[in-house]
Amino acid sequence: MTTHCVAEAFDKFSTTIANLISCSFRKTGLSLPIDGSLDSELDIKGFTNLEIGNWREDFVLPDERADVPDEDDELIEFIENQN
Repeated sequence: MTTHCVAEAFDKFSTTIANLISCSFRKTGLSLPIDGSLDSELDIKGFTNLEIGNWREDFVLPDERADVPDEDDELIEFIENQN
């Protein structure tokens, strides 16, 4: 009888938790399509009218010509002297 009760409680608990996790992923956008078609399902406390859109189309890579300091830079010297 105890095993049966524990199994039933675990089943109900795991079903409830699975629904909670699934709902949380949808509301925060983690499991929504990336094309922005279901952005209306976003529901994060403290944020209103959220719209992510198709972030892959909007994503821009940084310029390849990054500002890399020379070897004589003071910061590099400082870091080297810390070892």
